[in-house]
Amino acid sequence: MYVTGQTQGKIFTSLAPMRGLTTRHFMDILYDCGEPDEYISEFLRVHPTATIPTDIIDLIENRKSVADLSIQLLGKEPEHFSRIAKMLQNYKIKSINLNCGCPMPKIGRKGVGGTLLTELNTIDNIISIISNNTNIPISVKTRIGYKSPQEFAIILNHLARHKLSAVYVHARTVKGMYDEPVDFECINVAKATLDCPVIANGDIRTAQEAINIIEKTNADGIMIGRAAISNPWIFRQIGELANKAKIFVPTGEDYFNLIEKLQSFTSELVLTDFQKTSSVKKYVIPIADFVDPLGAFPYCIRRATTPQELMNICKNFFVKK
Repeated sequence: MYVTGQTQGKIFTSLAPMRGLTTRHFMDILYDCGEPDEYISEFLRVHPTATIPTDIIDLIENRKSVADLSIQLLGKEPEHFSRIAKMLQNYKIKSINLNCGCPMPKIGRKGVGGTLLTELNTIDNIISIISNNTNIPISVKTRIGYKSPQEFAIILNHLARHKLSAVYVHARTVKGMYDEPVDFECINVAKATLDCPVIANGDIRTAQEAINIIEKTNADGIMIGRAAISNPWIFRQIGELANKAKIFVPTGEDYFNLIEKLQSFTSELVLTDFQKTSSVKKYVIPIADFVDPLGAFPYCIRRATTPQELMNICKNFFVKK
């Protein structure tokens, strides 16, 4: 359900895919904390020999969540998208999401992700071939340009040619990476051009910011990425704020229990203690920076080398004596 421009009631929320972070285990964490309406998977790389990887199948079939799931595809050869899309018809998914926004240089050098914004005819061909060969809805995640926001109007005109289920707009350019100021005025432009729902994305860090952006842009929903790592309760908080209910504020014990769950995911992996600690740190460092940005907690977490050391640091910070 999409609610356009309303801050009283239901606001559509989506979890942005983040490589190595938005795994099935993390989605199970969000199931307990208060999950979004939709998850978009980490990208499935489309190439001549690509198939559906086991982690994507595990995500589709074994997650605790009852929320919708879309599978994101990353590639540039239209003919290979057709083959993968046909495979995905065997699974229950909400949509195929085309990645036209990843700004990472190592991705861009392969001509995929955000680099596709320099080849808009290729985007047209990919969408058309998926649409012509499957009945799966198609959505697009895009930036507002490759080098300049002035490119956005042309990008939107290409997207408007197709029947899309949604367009997710990260309101920065590809070259702007994550440092460029977010230009949410572009959401209004997208709303005026496209017939499908437009979802706003980019540095939305709190429930209040989500509400403010809905009011400012009339977006059909909010997509959140990094803020959900540091505060997995943010989707719950958005719903509570939209309904003028009491906002849940996690306690230190809530955070400690969360980190214990994250730690438990590594217990059965064949990794060294240092590797296990590094795996959990991907989640705990953003939490530490969020709850104690100027304190010793983030400093100590970055220097932990064993699971026990990491947990002791977290216990000392979060659990009252």
